[in-house]
Amino acid sequence: MPPKNVAKAAPAKVAVVADNRTLPSKEAALFKQVLQQYETKQWKKGLKTADTILKSRPDHGETLAMKGLFLASSDRKEEGYEFVKKGVRQDMGSHIVWHVYGLMHRADKNYEEALKCYSQANKIEKDSLNILGDLAILTIHLRHYSAYVDARMAILRAAPRLRRNWLGLAVAQHLDGQFAEADRTMTSYEEMLREVPDREYEHSEVLLYHASILEDAGEFEKCLDFLGDHASQIVDRQAYSVLRAHLLLKLGRKEPAEWAWQTLLEENPDNYNYIKAFVQAKDADVDSTTPEGKAAAVKVLDILTEDFPRSLAVRRLALDLVSGDEFRTKASKYLTDALSKGVPSIFADIKALYADHAKRAIIGELVESYRQSLEATETFGIPLSASSSEETVESSAAYLWTLYFLAQHHSALSAHSTALSLVDLAMAHTPSLPELSMLKARILKRAGDVDGALQAMTDARLLDGQDRFLNSKSAKYHLRADQVDEAEKIVGLFTKKDAPSPLQDLIDMQCLWFLQEEGQSFERQAKYALALKRYHQIFNIFTDIEEDQYDFHSYCLRKMTLRAYVNLLRYADNLRSHPRYMDAAKGAIEIYLQKHDDPSSVAPPPLTNGALEAAEEKKKQDKIEAAKAKKAADAAKEKDSKGKKAVVKKVDEDEVVPVIVDQDPNGDKLLATETPLDVALTFLRPLEKAAGGEVGTWVLSFEVAIRREKYLQALRALRSAHAIDPTSTALHPLIVRFKVLVSHLPEGTLSPTVQTTIDTGLVELLDGKSLDAFNAEVLQRGGAACVVAAAKGTLAAREGAQGEVEELLFQLLRDEANPTLADAVDALKVFRSIKSSKTDEFRKQASQRFPLAKAFRSPEEIAAGLAPRPTGNEGKEVIEES
Repeated sequence: MPPKNVAKAAPAKVAVVADNRTLPSKEAALFKQVLQQYETKQWKKGLKTADTILKSRPDHGETLAMKGLFLASSDRKEEGYEFVKKGVRQDMGSHIVWHVYGLMHRADKNYEEALKCYSQANKIEKDSLNILGDLAILTIHLRHYSAYVDARMAILRAAPRLRRNWLGLAVAQHLDGQFAEADRTMTSYEEMLREVPDREYEHSEVLLYHASILEDAGEFEKCLDFLGDHASQIVDRQAYSVLRAHLLLKLGRKEPAEWAWQTLLEENPDNYNYIKAFVQAKDADVDSTTPEGKAAAVKVLDILTEDFPRSLAVRRLALDLVSGDEFRTKASKYLTDALSKGVPSIFADIKALYADHAKRAIIGELVESYRQSLEATETFGIPLSASSSEETVESSAAYLWTLYFLAQHHSALSAHSTALSLVDLAMAHTPSLPELSMLKARILKRAGDVDGALQAMTDARLLDGQDRFLNSKSAKYHLRADQVDEAEKIVGLFTKKDAPSPLQDLIDMQCLWFLQEEGQSFERQAKYALALKRYHQIFNIFTDIEEDQYDFHSYCLRKMTLRAYVNLLRYADNLRSHPRYMDAAKGAIEIYLQKHDDPSSVAPPPLTNGALEAAEEKKKQDKIEAAKAKKAADAAKEKDSKGKKAVVKKVDEDEVVPVIVDQDPNGDKLLATETPLDVALTFLRPLEKAAGGEVGTWVLSFEVAIRREKYLQALRALRSAHAIDPTSTALHPLIVRFKVLVSHLPEGTLSPTVQTTIDTGLVELLDGKSLDAFNAEVLQRGGAACVVAAAKGTLAAREGAQGEVEELLFQLLRDEANPTLADAVDALKVFRSIKSSKTDEFRKQASQRFPLAKAFRSPEEIAAGLAPRPTGNEGKEVIEES
């Protein structure tokens, strides 16, 4: 047992703290005013009232904490934190000081620290609904599901009469995987209700949410019975019908499931999910890979085609399953209907079929025959019926859209010169159609001619200067041509006129595509600070989107939109898998890696006299823009305050809205960081969590781990990428690099356990082969990308292999290698990285292979605006993305 004097001393200390917490009646009344003034946002009055209390009780912890909260709300955050911390030190046994400390951390979005403070406050005051409410919201925001269940259970016990508390507990149990408990909670809630109005929407949503819990639990029979019992109370009939049809299918009740899906198809015969489910109900599968399975699915689709002859989705699904002459017949009908009606998106619709070489060839033959027949007879050359030789005469528009389709067809095969000639023919037919100029721009972009693509897109924009879409596409192509100022002027035509600048309005509107394209443009121009600025702005936008869900944790429970709420949480969990975030993260991480490897390579060049003057002028303009922003914010605030009612003004008159001025508009501070790898990790960690299924994510993870000398993390990254795609050409050189690196580490660098783990992992990754055999294997796979990967692997494996690598890369330009433009550009980067004397020779040969590509022109050719004429052999069997 502890000494007696210690046991006696502890209660005395607690008594002193409790005595300090108790205020005389006058100060206690003032403290109640302080709490009310905080709730009504009367910061200045609250500050004065708190000071009045502190004059007589300067060490009162709760008042000190409240004063700090008022100061922080009045844009005096640092001073506010000092008072709050002092308040905590003065009275650590008060739930108010910990709650206030948590509010401060939450306002700064430091959620983990806020959670600790709320938890401490809850330990002291277990039944406070305010504390429990804040604690619950924070636990779900941080996805601490078990703690969320505990908080919701405590809230329900404290206030069991509130309906949303029952629903909150059910949602918590559902998210934590406690399906049986969630079912019981929802059942208790429903039994507790009395006199529910018929067809009340909120109750209908609750019932559908209960059904979704049963479905997630795998209780399909129970869920079906539940829907039947409450069918008359469910307002959303479509959701009811879809869920019921899914349940019948999962239970194997094919006949009622077929009837249910048939009913849904009558409402929407172009819904792909309905069609696939109906086919399953007929004991077939549109995703089957066997000939028998495909044939069975086609029979069902043929029945649906007769029942719903106007459904394009049914006919499109059939094209995925049939082949040979049957494919030719169905594809011909599908294509001629679309071309006759002038459907511009028909190529985008069937492009997925191009993965099958035979189908791709048939489509090309069909459309080319349509073109020839239209030129000769103004028909598609297809009889109206089997018993008649008469053909339908098409309008001139059918010929135009046939040319449009053929141009896209040849562009997808990288036959860019043929595609351009077809576009020119279509433009001669109808010069006023913007889609043709846009297609020409897209073809030139794929061919690598960014300047020509820009000119074509500008021509499209000028055909309809009021069209927002055309202007946006033109701005994107200006950015790809590194004409940033002109791009901002174009988008400025559609931004708010009272915004500080078009760019600032785009940032406020979270226009991701523009920020990404501008960041990539700055990166190409070696303006790394500005590129980082754009990438960080994209990072911040995604952070804002994640934090915007905070208010919905309580809102959705009040409105009872529980299904939408759960979907929101699941969407937010995968938010950073968005392509825009992935591209921004990749760009930022690569710049930070470059800074770590060679800081001088990312440093801005020294300014000459003229450039120095321009920089000074830019600083002046930045100051002017900042002043304008402050003035606009002040004017908006004044206008807003004048428009409010007097009562509202009295309540909000002390609220301070600080004008946010960007202290680093050009990203110089971001680039100047002394810890580039730590900043790179802030981009990488969310990417690993949300986009762990992408090889590119683990390539970046490997590069960061290697530089941080975290060799087990590097091995984990390689294994993760290998599990996704063992044949990835991006992965091959990394495995070789890692093997060489760890084999040359000084003895004793790695512990025996780590060394054994890495050796075992490398044996698996290399499949037991030597580095030379591993490189030879990837080369034997064939394909230009494999040639480049083998060249990089050879460079990493052996010193003095430059001649062998050069020979390998020259093989890439042979016809049988069939390289894409990206492959050739990647090979040119390898030549430049090894400072090869044959770089210019490779560039010239690549320029002959890709005559429109700007990447293979010399600086003199670019300055003179010269480009070789197309030769027509631009890699004809390669499908490129748009």
